[in-house]
Amino acid sequence: MHWGRTGGGPRFLLELIEGDLLNTGATLLSYNPDAEIAPRLETLPVPSIAIPTYNSNLGVILGLPRLAFNALRMRRWLRAHNVKRVVGVMESVYQSLALPLLVPRSVEYVACIHDGEHHPGESNFVQRLGRIIELKFADRLATFSPAVREVLKQQSQKKITVGSHPPFGHRTDGVPARQFPTGRPFIFGMFGRLQKYKGVELLLQAAEILRSDPQVPEFQVRIIGFGPEEHLKVSPLGNQAEWDIRWIPEDEVDSLVNSFDAMILPYTSASQSGPITLAKANAIPCVVTPVGALPSQADGLGAVATETSPLAVAEAMRSVLQPEIYDGLSAAAVEQLRTSQTWAQLAELIREG
Repeated sequence: MHWGRTGGGPRFLLELIEGDLLNTGATLLSYNPDAEIAPRLETLPVPSIAIPTYNSNLGVILGLPRLAFNALRMRRWLRAHNVKRVVGVMESVYQSLALPLLVPRSVEYVACIHDGEHHPGESNFVQRLGRIIELKFADRLATFSPAVREVLKQQSQKKITVGSHPPFGHRTDGVPARQFPTGRPFIFGMFGRLQKYKGVELLLQAAEILRSDPQVPEFQVRIIGFGPEEHLKVSPLGNQAEWDIRWIPEDEVDSLVNSFDAMILPYTSASQSGPITLAKANAIPCVVTPVGALPSQADGLGAVATETSPLAVAEAMRSVLQPEIYDGLSAAAVEQLRTSQTWAQLAELIREG
């Protein structure tokens, strides 16, 4: 289940269920009918229950009575379907708050935790309370990198299952390796919510350093999304990138990522990154900083900066601008796709623990 409306949670839910259907077919679904990909979730051939949540900050408070009603409604639904296990595929505020009413004691609850700590700028009291409830009511935890497991071991004594995050949109018919582009500028891309921890200013500084070298091939930096760091567009460094300040609908994400030659994630703090899985699914090399699980996620298919500094990020970008290195990284991504954990395998791992 996942009750979020936007971001990676609904898509994770969709792809995990599609994978699980390849295993057993004994799957049920709870989702938010206001999720961007709700139409795709609604077509899944499984029994389902839709739980609406809220559409504004005020709605979080005003919707609490309805949340209690829906939690009890779903509790009855779980019993009617003789459900033995509930998997929360990603944390969501209402979902976490509802757990005490939602899950009967006889039902195992598995909490999937994607980040050891909430990202700077994305944490508030309700989210922290939600994490406490998740850890308290979970019978076991599932996470997707050893780095996050080590953080969770400091927060909980519950059993932790560690899988890997399969690529979103992973095609079974094979993905061709990319070739270094010719006849146009190379495109480094960043997308999503522009929070401070994502290192937008660091990226702009790195681009300025790189452009000071006349031997570096022509390149563009594209920043697509919105958030607190969008103010950098009008800063002295803003002209180092092309900006597209807006919300990115889910149905645009794949084509947007596919328009990049390399994805760049100059994060100053992180546990792991969902966008890397999108890059991998399209054999797109990455440039990352050495924080959290980013180096292991990008291992073999990306350049890892030696430190979180503008100069180090610029040097990592420089390496990807070498055609033989770029082509090799993309080919390595294709090879990893052949052997990486599938959604069906992850679903089985979460089931079996």
